[in-house]
Parts: sequence; structure tokens; C-alpha cells
Amino acid sequence: MSRLALTSIAAMTAAIATSAASFAASIDRVENDQANSAPVDATVEIDAVTTEIATAIATAQSNSAGGSFASEAEVTSTQVTNGATSATTDIEADSVWGLSTGFATAQGNALTVDAENGLEMDAEQTAGAGASVSALSALRLNTYGGNTAQSAMATANAVEVMGSGNIPMNVRQYSEADVEARSQIEAEEVETALATAQSAGNSLTVTGYEANIIALADQENSGNVRSTVDADIAHANWGVTAMSEAAGNTASSQNDWGYGHLQGSQTNSGEVRATTTLAVGTFGDGPVVGSAHAVGNNALVSNIGADAFSGVTQNNSGAVTGQVSMQLGTGMAAYGTSSAIGNAQSAYICATCPVGLNAQVNQVNSGAISSITQMRANGYVGGMTGTATAVGNVSTFSTIGGGN
Repeated sequence: MSRLALTSIAAMTAAIATSAASFAASIDRVENDQANSAPVDATVEIDAVTTEIATAIATAQSNSAGGSFASEAEVTSTQVTNGATSATTDIEADSVWGLSTGFATAQGNALTVDAENGLEMDAEQTAGAGASVSALSALRLNTYGGNTAQSAMATANAVEVMGSGNIPMNVRQYSEADVEARSQIEAEEVETALATAQSAGNSLTVTGYEANIIALADQENSGNVRSTVDADIAHANWGVTAMSEAAGNTASSQNDWGYGHLQGSQTNSGEVRATTTLAVGTFGDGPVVGSAHAVGNNALVSNIGADAFSGVTQNNSGAVTGQVSMQLGTGMAAYGTSSAIGNAQSAYICATCPVGLNAQVNQVNSGAISSITQMRANGYVGGMTGTATAVGNVSTFSTIGGGN
């Protein structure tokens, strides 16, 4: 074989080796830059006389970015909204014999990433003073409805990350926007009814499996955040469940079999209110359950199988209110629960694993905290139970049972 042939083979071998090494170390890189100041609206209206099923789904996002990565990834993202974002589902009928559902979701800035083999992320989201985010899910039944479910969700800034491998991230979220989620049911008669409303100024959710999560998060909310559920039902044969939840800032990290770390700051100066109002005439075979939970700042770390760190500085100066009001006729039983918290921080680790938790808590509250539960009945009700919890600052740390 000639020397030239040997040289060519050696060169090809080296090139293939270099190419293989480069492929093995490949990294997906994404740079996202979005700004929107225009109104964004999604509306679904259904008007029927009689039908078996009625479904309405509306989703509105001022800025949206999302991706799924099979290899190691780097994501840099900036999102700014200064417009109105609204989602509405509206169902009206004489009768819906089967299932009637409405789902309304509105987000100012939304970023979702699923990474299978590691992720490095730097993200910033801003909802300006000119922005507003609202979601409304409404149902009106003039005669009869089988099973009903209405859901409204509204968030000014939302980041959701799922994955495995090393996941270091730096997330900054700022909101001056007013945020409102509202769920409404008006009906003459239903078998069961479910109505929920959830709202947040800033939201960060990280979920990992065999991941090493290091999440640095700074959240600031100065807008008003409200969740409202209204249900006016003459006859609810098998009961009613209504839930409202509102948060100025919320951040959570949940991980199995890898290190979990959540650190940063949460500052809320906006009013946060969750209100659930129920008027139910008869409910002979099922209970009426109403809850309202409001929090200025909330941070959660849950880790199974590895060490964890929780250290979020929290400062709330906004008024926080959770209120449940019930006006009842006659029926099986009724339960009302309300809570209002200025700052909440929780961390949980596996009780049977050789791991440890490091927590550094700094909480300051100067906002008025109110929790109100009101229950009234003008007829016989089998049992009535009401609770109300108001706390300025709360921190909870514990071990939980872990499986193999």
C-alpha cells in the first residue's frame, strides 16, 4: 500500500474520530427574545338549547416559547408583555344531559422546557404596568346539567421546566400586571358541579427525575392578583366543590434521586385575594365544599433520595385575603375552608434516605392578612364545618416516607 494511501486512511480515521467526539458533545442552543404590547384574546361561546356534551377550551398567551430537547441544551430567553391578555369560555344552554366543561387559561409570558439530558437556562420575564391577564370560565344552565366542571387559570409570568441531568438555571420574573381568574356557574339543577380558579403574578415550577437542580429565582410582583369562584345552583343532587387559589409569587422544585436547590428572593406588594362564594338550595346526596387560599409569597422544595437546599428570602407588604361565603338551603353536609398567608416556605426530604436538608429562612411580612369563612343555612343541613387560618409568616420542614 502506498504511503499516500496510508496517509489518507489515517486522515479519514482522525476525521471520523473528531466528528464522533464533536457529535457526542453536541449542545442544543436556543436564544429567545419576545416582546408584545398588543391585546391577545381567545374566546369560545357555546349557545345551545339541549345537548349531550358541551366543551369549551380557550388559551391566550401574550408571549409563548417552549421546546423539548433530547441532548444537553442551553436556553436564553427574554419575554416582555405590556398588553391585555384574556381567555374566555362561555357556555349557555337549557340542558346539557352529560358533561359540560369549560377551561380558560391566560398567560402573559410563558416558557416551557423539557430536557432529557441536562439544561442550562437563563430566563427573564416582565409584565409591565400596562399589562393585564384575565381568564373567565362561565356556565349557565336554565333547566338541567349532568356533571359540570369549570376552570379558570391566569398568570402574568410562568416558567415550567422538566427534565433529567444537570439543570442549573437563573430565572428573573417581574410583574406589575393585574391578574384575575374567575369561574362562574349558574344552574337550576345539576348532578355534580366543580368550579376552580387559580391565579399568580409570577410562577416557577421545576420537576426533575435523576436531576441535579440548582434554581436561582428572583420574583417581584406589584400587581393585584385575584381568584374568584361564584356558584349559584338551586339543586345540586350530588354536591358542589368550589376552590379558589391566588399567589403573588410562587416557586417550587420537586426532584427524585438528585440534588435539589432553590435559592433567591420573592417580593410581593400587590393585593392578593381568593374568594369563593356559594349559593346552593338543595344537596341531598353529596356535600357542598368550598375553599379559598391566598398567599403573598410561596416557596417549596421536595426531594427524594438526595440532599436539598431551601433558601428563599421573602418579603410581603401586600394585603392577603382568603374568603369563603356560603348561603345554603337543605342538604347532606357543608365544609368551608379559608386561609391567608403572607410568606410560606416549605421543604420536604425522604425520611428513609441517608440525605440531609439545609434550609435558610428569612421572612418579613407587613401586609394585612385576613382569612374569613362564613356559612349560613336556612334549612336542615346534616353537618356544617368551617375553618379559617391566617398567618403572617410560616416555614415548614419535614421528612416524608420514601419508596425503593
